[in-house]
Amino acid sequence: MASSLFSQRGHGACLSLHLNQDWPSEEEYVQSLLTFATGSDIFRNLCGGVHILDFLTREPDLYTTVLPESWRNWFDLVSVDNVLDLLLRSGLSKLSSNTTTPLDQTLPSPPESLLDYVSIIRKHCLLRQFKPISDKIEEVPTHIAMGMKPKKAHEVKNFAAYVANLSSYVSESLQEPIAVVDFGSGQNYLGRMLASPPYEKHVIAIERRHHNIDGARSMDVHARLATKEKIMRNKKEWKRQLAWANGVPTPPPEQAQQPLIQVVPDVNLATIDHPIKANASTSGSMTYVEHDIQDGHLEDILYPSMAAAIPHENGSDAVIPTREETKARPKAMVVSLHSCGNLVHHGLRSLVLNPSVCAVAMIGCCYNLLTERLGPATYKLPQLRPNHPRLDATGNAYDPHGFPMSQTLEHFEHEQGRGVKLNITARMMAVQAPYNWGPDDSEAFFRRHFYRALLQRILLDVGVVKQCSDPSSLAGGSITGKDNNGTPLIVGSLRKACFVNFQAYVKGALEKLRNDPVDGPTITRLTKDITAETIQRYETDWAFAKKRLAIIWSLMAFSAGVVESVIAVDRWLFLREQKDVAQCWVDTVFDYKQSPRNLVVVGIKKKQEDGNWKD
Repeated sequence: MASSLFSQRGHGACLSLHLNQDWPSEEEYVQSLLTFATGSDIFRNLCGGVHILDFLTREPDLYTTVLPESWRNWFDLVSVDNVLDLLLRSGLSKLSSNTTTPLDQTLPSPPESLLDYVSIIRKHCLLRQFKPISDKIEEVPTHIAMGMKPKKAHEVKNFAAYVANLSSYVSESLQEPIAVVDFGSGQNYLGRMLASPPYEKHVIAIERRHHNIDGARSMDVHARLATKEKIMRNKKEWKRQLAWANGVPTPPPEQAQQPLIQVVPDVNLATIDHPIKANASTSGSMTYVEHDIQDGHLEDILYPSMAAAIPHENGSDAVIPTREETKARPKAMVVSLHSCGNLVHHGLRSLVLNPSVCAVAMIGCCYNLLTERLGPATYKLPQLRPNHPRLDATGNAYDPHGFPMSQTLEHFEHEQGRGVKLNITARMMAVQAPYNWGPDDSEAFFRRHFYRALLQRILLDVGVVKQCSDPSSLAGGSITGKDNNGTPLIVGSLRKACFVNFQAYVKGALEKLRNDPVDGPTITRLTKDITAETIQRYETDWAFAKKRLAIIWSLMAFSAGVVESVIAVDRWLFLREQKDVAQCWVDTVFDYKQSPRNLVVVGIKKKQEDGNWKD
């Protein structure tokens, strides 16, 4: 089954990307996608040029500045739910640029330019329909599903089946077994499933947080997949070391300097010897490696005993294997389930940086944690270029590991210059899931944003936050902050009870801000005159803006589907540009309703013969 499913992926028109049927080829889609993402002012303003905190603090206001008058006139005549119907729920046939058929015959027709915009956004978004890799996917066994929420169980069930089938296909092609290396394994739900029957894969879980590895090992024991480690200690020496660790001034003797618990040596992929002990017939294995992944180099992690050291670009040691060593080394496939930020980039680069890595399958999330490779984005409207320290830091990082990965995006020429850039505000919007919004939760969502924007207006009026002194010289984010440089004032999460009404929200937010050890006294002094009557007056005076905020946020979240498509396509293009990669594609591996970040980027390396790449 694996062979028939994967053998043709990445070969032929539109097999590598899930595209709207209107696209005749992937090349035409990519050209149009990048042209639109860099050339549409409305899109760029909605995705990267505006910040919701500024909705009630700008003059002129965001709603008037960003949206065309014809759009605003139509929005005045319809409800927010009608707008969501237009953006997310209506059929594309009703959105053709040569028709003005309304969604509801009792409503006025949307303006032609709005219909065109909605159609263009939808056309440029990768399709997200999900079809399981098999009609008979193994459910997550009860003893492995401990601690999993339904979303996680859905992800582990489907991605484990996908990885197992893909690794079997690659293994058949190479005529040798391959191990699975899980980047950022966390609690190792995926690895536990893959190492257990029926998949029985050799899994190496790489995780930088020690407590996550400890937790994963404990879950292995609770799931009856491993035996509890027995630790023999000299009790007197143990107590002496604990006392020393807790500050008791009685230095332990020399022998007490040894580790309390012996650290497991670095994994060697060639000598995996930690089989899962579910039953006698189990052939899978699980090995944990504590390592902070900084780039895509893995040879010295997977084969520490074979390492021949030369300097890495990051100062660590790299491996130059001989041709014989390369041929003798077992192969591995690198996978990741929702890796944050640049970790996906490291995983994809591992395919071309490591002789032993023969395939990758990476699912990303948290696009806001990506760094930027080409510097900050620019915006045509100078008033939509405010300051935000995190935007400035990431935008000016010029991180070689950041976005974009591909040469195609790096050298793409457009009206603003060269290179496709997405600032943190645009990338943060790309993790929204507007197609999962229902009437109740969307209303609650909009209410939370309105409360936070209105609180920002109050805090601006009383002097807690200030307008950025020169927003026209900076790029992205909010123009208001704790100082004239735009340092953000962060409220953070609040109790559910704080969202019952605006009075409760302001009370809860101010209580939290006043308790801040640094800014609390100043905030307390400046907000002492904010009474219930003051809060009510603001809510009444700005009530008209609640609908406007809901509309513009809906447009932002809807448009950001193109941002996610740009990121996924960039990763696919990077793999396609590599001479050592035989096949690459983007697939959907989850039901969007269960898990919206459902795109996996897959790459398979060309088969080696005598150390050379086979075309």
